[in-house]
Amino acid sequence: MVSLAGNSGKHLHMPDDVQQYWWPLAERVSAQSRPYVLGINGAQGSGKTTLARNLQSMLVQTLGLQVAVLSIDDLYHTRAQRRWLAEHIHPLLLTRGVPGTHDVILGLELIRRFRAGLNLQLPRFDKSGDDRALQPEWLQGPVDILIIEGWCLGAQPQPEKQLTRPLNSLEATQDPHGIWRQYVNRCLGEDYRRLFAQLDELIVLQAPDWQTVVDWRSEQEQKLIQRTGKGMDHSELAEFMLCYQRLTEHQLANPPTAFGGIYRLGKQRQILSVEENNV
Repeated sequence: MVSLAGNSGKHLHMPDDVQQYWWPLAERVSAQSRPYVLGINGAQGSGKTTLARNLQSMLVQTLGLQVAVLSIDDLYHTRAQRRWLAEHIHPLLLTRGVPGTHDVILGLELIRRFRAGLNLQLPRFDKSGDDRALQPEWLQGPVDILIIEGWCLGAQPQPEKQLTRPLNSLEATQDPHGIWRQYVNRCLGEDYRRLFAQLDELIVLQAPDWQTVVDWRSEQEQKLIQRTGKGMDHSELAEFMLCYQRLTEHQLANPPTAFGGIYRLGKQRQILSVEENNV
């Protein structure tokens, strides 16, 4: 473990993997022209939220920068808004997660305010209650770096021919005509592309396979239940994960264009290899 002195005189203790991979990333990001938007893509449970918070700590405590963190999950439409989508487009849109269930316009406005050096009112989503939290997080501007993390950040839409056949039991029984998956894919290629274009850099935490993602997500749910007393049981979670399977497997086979690097993970979330790209 390494200890580095920051601008404030405090020391930040870093495990060896942080020293090897994430401290160099923090240093490189801090040297970019600001304001700067860093995106982190990773399947559920891959550690992207933890990485975002660790990078924030390094950039704030050691390099003295003002850093905001936003999860794409925090941009979910409210439950009332998703109920409207379910009634007017497809019932599966009541379930949060896929493109089409986020408030992309809100995300674009937050990035606009960030680049303008204004105060930020960051939304937060309460997963235990399946709705947007009533109290946002206020952050006084200007902010130097905005870190956005999300499971589908930077994802590319699928070719239309790949949408024809159902992938799993949920699609076969609840979306037999492909209306839901076509809508999700269309959103990804339109509004979400505008959001992803705002990223100055994107890195990818690449999971080994779909089953590992399911296992990681199950671990998350157990921790949520222990912390809040609320959450999905095994059968509910299994059904919930089917909504994510198509786009997750598409990204595993076709990683987003990571103009900051792809970090390939093992089943224990250890970094096996890194494919670095020039920013």
